[in-house]
Amino acid sequence: MLVVTVVAPAMLGAPASSQTPAPRTVLTIHQNAEDFPGTESRDAAIRDGLAQADVRVNYFAEYLESEEFPAETAATALRDYIRRKFEDRHIDIVIADASAALQFALRYREELFPDAPIVFIAVTVPQAVVDRTASGITGVLNDTPIGETLELALRLHPSAKRVFVVTRARSVAGYDERIRSALSRFSARAELTYLDEPTLPALLAAVKAVPPGNVILYTRYVPDENVHIVYPDEIARLIAGASPVPVYAATDLYLGSGVVGGMVRTPQAGGARVGQIARRILDGTPPENIPITAISTTPMFDWRQVTRWGIDPSRLPPESRMLFRMPTAWDEYRPYIVGTFVVVAAQLLLIAGLVTQRSRRLRAERTIGAREASLRTSYDRIRQLAGQLIHAQEAVRASIAQDLHDDVCQQLAAVSVTVDHLKTSSGRLEDVAAQRAFADLSHDTRSTLDGVRRLAHELHPATLRVLGLAPALKTHCTEFAKRHGVEVAFRAEGDFRHLHPDVAVCLFRIGQESLRNGLVHGDARWFAISLTRAGDDVEMTVSDNGRGFDLDAARRQGHGLGLVSMEERARLVDGDIHIITGPRLGTTIRVTAPARTVTAGAPRDSDLHIESQ
Repeated sequence: MLVVTVVAPAMLGAPASSQTPAPRTVLTIHQNAEDFPGTESRDAAIRDGLAQADVRVNYFAEYLESEEFPAETAATALRDYIRRKFEDRHIDIVIADASAALQFALRYREELFPDAPIVFIAVTVPQAVVDRTASGITGVLNDTPIGETLELALRLHPSAKRVFVVTRARSVAGYDERIRSALSRFSARAELTYLDEPTLPALLAAVKAVPPGNVILYTRYVPDENVHIVYPDEIARLIAGASPVPVYAATDLYLGSGVVGGMVRTPQAGGARVGQIARRILDGTPPENIPITAISTTPMFDWRQVTRWGIDPSRLPPESRMLFRMPTAWDEYRPYIVGTFVVVAAQLLLIAGLVTQRSRRLRAERTIGAREASLRTSYDRIRQLAGQLIHAQEAVRASIAQDLHDDVCQQLAAVSVTVDHLKTSSGRLEDVAAQRAFADLSHDTRSTLDGVRRLAHELHPATLRVLGLAPALKTHCTEFAKRHGVEVAFRAEGDFRHLHPDVAVCLFRIGQESLRNGLVHGDARWFAISLTRAGDDVEMTVSDNGRGFDLDAARRQGHGLGLVSMEERARLVDGDIHIITGPRLGTTIRVTAPARTVTAGAPRDSDLHIESQ
């Protein structure tokens, strides 16, 4: 037998004195043996409830064992044992665990503990207790929620047409009848078949023969043979192992033995409630003031069986307790997984940032490289152009010098010779030789003047400033054709009187350069210049029938100084120039520029500054 001294925490450390209350004695009578499933956990819950009382408690637990031995023999033996064991000790409270223990306490109350209140936890209680006519008795109703469990099983298996109920406990008076009565309301929803074979082998054979698609409801089974004691949880394990269908039960004692689960009242909950009631009585509350209540049920399931029978967890009640659930990798290593994910995510972000920065750096390096290459190309081109400009300048100077030497100087020399001849003449003006000399002098002077005027006109034509673009171009075309013996066709459409001087100079110089290039480099014999104006734009097209050339090759080799000068002139007036040419295809140069007209008589910024002759 077990005896435990329970000391209230409020009394720990209190000084001993003559006024300290004497310890109170609490005796719990368990219906089943000490090792019966659930007895130990319920007893521990009772002691935990008593531990919070305001007085010291001496706690004792005794066991009726009415199912292991004949009921009368067990009751008589325990009565004699308690009488002798507690003959010198006053029992203050009696706790009765289960119906048989309550009946024992009521039967021997006057003999063993006449004035002790009784606190019970039982499935069935006498009517006098229910009506509260028996004084000093209160407790907790612990009826097995077998109906609620079957309701839950049918909800989880709506296709089940038959329910096989395993129930047989002849040693407990009225047990089988109570089960049948509690389940009778389900007869309209499913066919109820009770398996109450007298022997365990016969029961297991009947279980194995249950058709698939149905369910088994196990309450309790006690076989008739009395070879050895078999506890209900052991029977549950055998039934679940032999069953081809899910097995449900209304007590948590069977969870872990192979049953799916059910609506249960745990021994811990009942023991804790009984311990709390006993503590209140010890603290001074009369038992009659404490109502008799029932323990709430809790849906409990074995996760392994839920998985085995393919039950959808979402269909279980929301408040369900799941036992034996194997933790997933997420449940077991959640902090590590989250930490790893955060670290990996941070690393990925850093890597992405580094890759982005690297891509940006590479793009920037490529851009810088391209710009450096462009600058180098531009620099090389500028150097080439500078050299070509120097050569062009020297060529122009040489051309001017040659014109001056071969034309002007020769004419002036002839004039000088003629003057010297006149100086040595007879001085008679009517002399034929003198008249001939004067005629030669006049002719040479006029030729020299024409040569100087032509040279000045080519360098800076006065007609462009005085008459405008169209007449200046037409005059230049006429002179060019006459001087070089080629054919030049000129056509002008539109009003060109009020062009901006910069635009006029640009178009004139491009036309002049186009004619010279076609003659010198293309060996052209026919030219056509058209000048048109449409709205705010002026377009000039110069075509020839020369040899043409490879434009890209000329640009790469740096031989296109004239082309570059034309392009730069067009760019300075916001114009566009298009060159269409090819080997043996002739050349066409088309220039489009904004007219940028100015008001007549307004001052103009121009490069046309021709000195009067």
